[in-house]
Amino acid sequence: MSDDTGPTIELLSPPDMFKGPTYEHAARVGDFIFVAGQVAKDIDGKVIGPNDAAAQAHAVLAHLEKVLAHCGATRNDIVKVTTYLVDGADSAKVTPIRLAWFGSHRPPHTGVVIKALGSPEVRLEIECIAVARRKA
Repeated sequence: MSDDTGPTIELLSPPDMFKGPTYEHAARVGDFIFVAGQVAKDIDGKVIGPNDAAAQAHAVLAHLEKVLAHCGATRNDIVKVTTYLVDGADSAKVTPIRLAWFGSHRPPHTGVVIKALGSPEVRLEIECIAVARRKA
């Protein structure tokens, strides 16, 4: 999407991922990439690891990686991450997985406990903002 009043907005989704009918997985504006909250669903929309926060964390982070790669970025380009949990107790399972995934890269992180996500089996959702400079 583009007009004469601002920068071009590219809406992007990897072709080999489940995509909801009302949104794209990412929006790229200049060097910024805004990644929609990812949940643990396979390409057919079936929940991966129902009610298992650890299994879902691995799947969600793999989804983030796939979306970022499709947009020309990596996990090391993430500048902000937000994790939504339906049970605060799941933080003890999810946090070590997230920290291991990021390695030494430690972008700002916000954790939020909410009442529910899109389906009752979904334990977490993670969204992020990344910066990936375009090659000249």
